[in-house]
Amino acid sequence: MERQRNENPVNRDADKIDLLQLFEGMWKNLIRFWWIVLLLVVLGAGGYFAFQVLSYEPVYRSSATFTVGTADSGSGSYSFYYNSSTADQLSRTFPYILDSSFFRSALMERMDTDQINGTITAETITDSNVVTVTVESPDAEDAAEILTTALELYPETARFVLGEIEFNYLDEPETPQEPCNSPDLLRSLGIGGGAGMLAAICFLGLSALFRKTARSVEEMKQITSLRCLASVPQVNFKARKKQQNHSISVWEKRVHHGYKESIRALQIRLEKEMAGRAGKTLVVTSTVSEEGKSTLAVNLAETFAEKGYQVLLIDGDLRKQSDADILKTDGGPGLADVARGGKTPREYVRKVRRSTLWFLGGSLPVKQPAPLLSSREVKDFLEEMRKRMDYIIIDTPPSGMFQDAGILADLADGILYVVKYDFVPQQEIREGLSGLRGRKAAVLGYAFNSYPESSSEYGYGRYGYGGYGYRRYGYDRYRYASGDEAEPDEDE
Repeated sequence: MERQRNENPVNRDADKIDLLQLFEGMWKNLIRFWWIVLLLVVLGAGGYFAFQVLSYEPVYRSSATFTVGTADSGSGSYSFYYNSSTADQLSRTFPYILDSSFFRSALMERMDTDQINGTITAETITDSNVVTVTVESPDAEDAAEILTTALELYPETARFVLGEIEFNYLDEPETPQEPCNSPDLLRSLGIGGGAGMLAAICFLGLSALFRKTARSVEEMKQITSLRCLASVPQVNFKARKKQQNHSISVWEKRVHHGYKESIRALQIRLEKEMAGRAGKTLVVTSTVSEEGKSTLAVNLAETFAEKGYQVLLIDGDLRKQSDADILKTDGGPGLADVARGGKTPREYVRKVRRSTLWFLGGSLPVKQPAPLLSSREVKDFLEEMRKRMDYIIIDTPPSGMFQDAGILADLADGILYVVKYDFVPQQEIREGLSGLRGRKAAVLGYAFNSYPESSSEYGYGRYGYGGYGYRRYGYDRYRYASGDEAEPDEDE
């Protein structure tokens, strides 16, 4: 019993965390799929109003309010019901007679018809002899005729129960001029829009519940046994100009200390892992695009170069080369040019100003890069660069989308897998990692991108590993720019 009492609070906390994650997932889905929510609300409002209009049948209502008097047997005059017993008898008897088959048969006979085109209802005010009879019919004249005939016939039909009675009208029956059920635009739009919003909430909730993404190290353990090398924090810039993009760089002053430390912590761990394998070439890839692998690759290269290493950064994503824009340098020779040959290896690379960082990357997309990446020229180039550089970092396309990452992984020593927080379904991460199995390079671990700062862990030895992340940003303010292009020294 003691053990059960101790476990219950933990279970309750776990439930709370799951609920918070559900709401967080719904909020992110709302941001991502706001147009679906808006569409459902509009469709719900418009659809319900259209249904109301298409299924609309006008109903006309005619009513009469009166008091009921009963004959005084002594004088022959009429007096009103005033005591509670007779009023109660009236309230129970009046509607019953209206609904009786005898009354309806007499009404159809009096109107010379075989069907009553409407409904008759009666309402009696409690403890009084005030009665309101209402007739609703799709035809205005029928409603008035049924009501008038029923009021004429009722005293004759009810005399066996109530005796001789007389109606004293407060509101006499009239032929209705307008339907009583005209469509209410605002009400229809409100009901339909509310139904659409409810459907949108269900959609957001179900998509958050069943779209299993990676949101913690524990969830990543269900996907892979890989080690989490670092978690990179979110970086937010204050908006100044709508057209202005922001770079995320370890050299950017406005980038907070946590981001810089997480990149440096990642570099230290990768350096250790590569040293254990006597490796120099590192492939950086992810499952899908927009997970921030290119920014991570550039900052890793910068961090290695910051420590004095000769580092070559290669833009291996030939379908969409973007590293030159991140570095704020003009596009030059890339791996496609290396594959075509015609120059010595040192003529393809260029040095980033004031740094020991070298760069190989173009700007024009290549439609079918796989044959180029598999060429002998690319392999020989990388072998030659291994002799000149301390580290080679290759930014590749997502492994879950293209085979390019696997081809380059056969020419590398290690792989860093980038996983963006709560972005890709777990099954897709599994498939992306499965495409790297059996390659020459081993997957050293993964870096958690876009990890929320609220989950961060601070303190000595944990900074940079507890939980950081960043979202999508541009790169127009990257510190490095193209300048004097020096050639790598033959003996370096």
